[in-house]
Amino acid sequence: MSANKPDTFQFPGAYGGQVTLSFDPAEVKPAGYVLVMPFYHGKLVLAKHSRRGWEVPGGTVEPNELPIQAAIRETYEETGAEIDAIEWIGQYVIVEENRPPMIKSVYIARVACLHPLPPDFETEDVRVCDAPPDPELIRQDAGYSPILRDSVYPYVLRRIAQLNHPFAK
Repeated sequence: MSANKPDTFQFPGAYGGQVTLSFDPAEVKPAGYVLVMPFYHGKLVLAKHSRRGWEVPGGTVEPNELPIQAAIRETYEETGAEIDAIEWIGQYVIVEENRPPMIKSVYIARVACLHPLPPDFETEDVRVCDAPPDPELIRQDAGYSPILRDSVYPYVLRRIAQLNHPFAK
C-alpha cells in the first residue's frame, strides 16, 4: 500500500506493527538500527542467522556510532564482507503499540572482498546469490528471516532496480 508521497510506502511488519518505508532523503530521522543490501560482484550477499535463517546484514547502532558506521560493522560481523562503497538508500519506521518507534536506515553497499566469518557471532553461513531471492518465494519459506519476509525487501529491490544501481550490476 502506498502512502501519500510517491517514495513512501506503508504495510504491516513481519514481526507486527505498521511499517512506513521512505526513499526520500528529506524524510530521514535519527536511526537506531540499520539494514544493508551488500553486493559482491553484483550479487547479493546473505547471512544465515543461527535463529532467524537467511537474511541481509543489519543490527543496532551502538552508542557514539553513526548509522553508516554500524552498517559497515554489522556487514563485516555477519558476513565477513569488507565494504569499499556504501550509500543510504532508504529508511523505515516500525510503529507498534506500547513501544517506541524502531527506525532503521537502509544502505546499499559494494563488497570489495569476503573474509572468513568472524568467530563467535550470530551467523553461521554466508551465501552469494546469483540473483536476489524472489520475494514471493521467501514469504513462504521459513528458512528465511522474517526481516526479509515483509514488504521492505521487495520495495528495496525494486528501488535498486529503478536506480539501475551500479553496485547491483
